[in-house]
Amino acid sequence: MSQPIVLTNGQHEIKIYTVQNRNRSAYQLSYYEGGHRQRKTFGKLAVARREAKLVLGRLAVNGHDAAELSTADMESYVVAKKHIEATGLPLHVCAESFAQAHAKLAGRSVSLSDAVAFYLEFHRDNGADKTFRQMVADFAEGRRAMGVASDYVQNIKRQLGRLAAVYPDRTLPLYRTPDLDKWLGGQPWNPVTKNDVRKICITFGNWAKANGYLPTNRPTEFDGMMAYKVPATKVAIYSPANLRIILDTVRANQPELLPWVACAAFLGARVSELALLRWENLHFERGFVDVASQKVRTKARRLVPLHDALRAWLLPYRQDNGPITDYADPRSAFNRALVGTAVPLQHNGFRHSYITYRVAQINDTARVALECGNSPEVIFAHYRELVAPEEAVAWFGTLPPADAALKCTTAA
Repeated sequence: MSQPIVLTNGQHEIKIYTVQNRNRSAYQLSYYEGGHRQRKTFGKLAVARREAKLVLGRLAVNGHDAAELSTADMESYVVAKKHIEATGLPLHVCAESFAQAHAKLAGRSVSLSDAVAFYLEFHRDNGADKTFRQMVADFAEGRRAMGVASDYVQNIKRQLGRLAAVYPDRTLPLYRTPDLDKWLGGQPWNPVTKNDVRKICITFGNWAKANGYLPTNRPTEFDGMMAYKVPATKVAIYSPANLRIILDTVRANQPELLPWVACAAFLGARVSELALLRWENLHFERGFVDVASQKVRTKARRLVPLHDALRAWLLPYRQDNGPITDYADPRSAFNRALVGTAVPLQHNGFRHSYITYRVAQINDTARVALECGNSPEVIFAHYRELVAPEEAVAWFGTLPPADAALKCTTAA
């Protein structure tokens, strides 16, 4: 038999002998406890060492060291043993784990139990097996099932996918507002785009709360993301004289484009909404146009008056059904049509013009906001008092030359 390995706690010692058992090496513990020699054999040295340390700990309490313990110490030991019994772990292991956790809290005014509760609150069981990307896919699919526009669903996947790529190994509960701000602030986008992406993130966070992936009783880290200030810009509009040149030029050179241009000038619709506009949406007898709003990313619709001027320009081209133009990109066709004229192209010029002249015409920002799918606050801040009422009369009085004397009964 080889020389034994000796382990000691200062008062007791345990020897580990290497013995042969069926032609295999085994490791036998030898020590005294309660006046009797004890022997235990293990197949692995590491297991034998671990058992020896446990026995030395027990001997330290039950043997000579026990005499040095006060009654209160002994009672504490008994109670501690009772509390950890369900864990199946030795007392010294529990004490070591507690000491390490306590040190990591670094004197903060929070208990270990509070820290565990916080962790469990942010690491729900129903989300434990889902990655951030999987949650994003579920969120996007849920929005698709709700009927929101497909471009918005794709934007969800694109923007949140970019975020996931920056932190590929991070689970949802570990995302923090400073990291989110750093990511979004580092994108080469204008403030409007950044705010739009911020809204997607906040909506995703609320969805995560509703589905039990995040605590429901506190704001998400997405809620604290920085909002970007959009610099005030003066809207660029067309004058009534510009409108006359535009309509006459298109009528003469590209008449198939005229319905789209007339609707753009007299509806205040966005380009994306004009792309969905069909002749079935133009209710000539009832005097309104049914515009599908994509800004709110839902199937919500709004009603816009079919103004006298719009009626006059459209009647020669009126159809029972189908899109108002066959151009795949009518905006580009419009830009080409204006080449050689004195009219400068304006970004979103028709929408800005309609809102501006409509506010001057009826002096009701709330009504104009409903017609254009915007907020009264935006209308009031950017479009109020930009033109005189007589200019509005000129804009909405721009009729086809051959129909200058046409009187329509539909109220504006």
